[in-house]
Amino acid sequence: MEDCHVSTYICRSQREMEATSEAYWVILNGLGKNILARLGDVELGISVRIFIKTQEGQVAGGIVADIFGHGVYITLLWVDESLRNRGLGSRLVSLAEEEARNLGCTLAHLDTYGFEAKPFYEKLGYHVFGVLEDYAGGYGKYFLKKSLA
Repeated sequence: MEDCHVSTYICRSQREMEATSEAYWVILNGLGKNILARLGDVELGISVRIFIKTQEGQVAGGIVADIFGHGVYITLLWVDESLRNRGLGSRLVSLAEEEARNLGCTLAHLDTYGFEAKPFYEKLGYHVFGVLEDYAGGYGKYFLKKSLA
């Protein structure tokens, strides 16, 4: 390790995230090359992002999902409290799943905490395949999946 050094960054703000984005992409591309060398020609690096915007153009919700091979990982889903219970969350998930199918995905997966949206996802056809007990504040972290075939 004499010919290199290690730098640690704790990113708590958008500015700090942006300051490390170049290094992040180097790591992501390096990992992608390693995966492609082992799995062949699989889809990597596509991010599906769908947003709900107010009449004024403010983001009031959205979903972020990342494609990997024939799977899609839903990384983020949020709807502003004032717009909840109107079917918008379900619509976002459905739209993301549709885009994933169009990109050749046959499986969707995600994770959520015990105090968040586990029942919501189960109503949409997701099934728990794993759990980390006492993950955060005594709550479990649930891992769910759904066939898109």
